[in-house]
Amino acid sequence: MSTEDERPVVDPSRDPNPGVPDHAAPEGAEVDPLIDLSRDPHPGVPDHAKPDDE
Repeated sequence: MSTEDERPVVDPSRDPNPGVPDHAAPEGAEVDPLIDLSRDPHPGVPDHAKPDDE
């Protein structure tokens, strides 16, 4: 498992299409067998992230 120190630095100024979700699979692509959305208990709800510290 990697730690934060081992992660590569990402420079957002180098994004050719800022704000565009271009990392998604192309339209009509086959479903990735490792991503099984049928097992999502709350489809469409972004509840997978760690809560913010308050």
